[in-house]
Amino acid sequence: MGKLEKIEKCVQKGKEDELVKLVHDRDKNVRLAAIAGLGRAGKDNACNVLITLLLDDDPEIRSASASALGDLGDPRAHTLLMHHLGVEKDERVAAAIKDAVGKLHGGG
Repeated sequence: MGKLEKIEKCVQKGKEDELVKLVHDRDKNVRLAAIAGLGRAGKDNACNVLITLLLDDDPEIRSASASALGDLGDPRAHTLLMHHLGVEKDERVAAAIKDAVGKLHGGG
């Protein structure tokens, strides 16, 4: 089974710890899929992991993390997303953050 298939299984079974490991994979596609998976199936630690990924050098990873935080729906993320919105220079990431904040307010 490939890593992308493994991610889907982890999402279905709610294996957050496995998804957290995969967000640091060398393969960017695996990282992006694991980030999205945390947004769909994350529990206790997902919010913290996704917030740290908002500091990643890659804007695509930051965008995916913001989107996943919106999908996760954890209200703890709101203040941190707003902070990152104030300092984010990439327009695509800023748009993802705005969408995530909208989801947290029930608009998504």
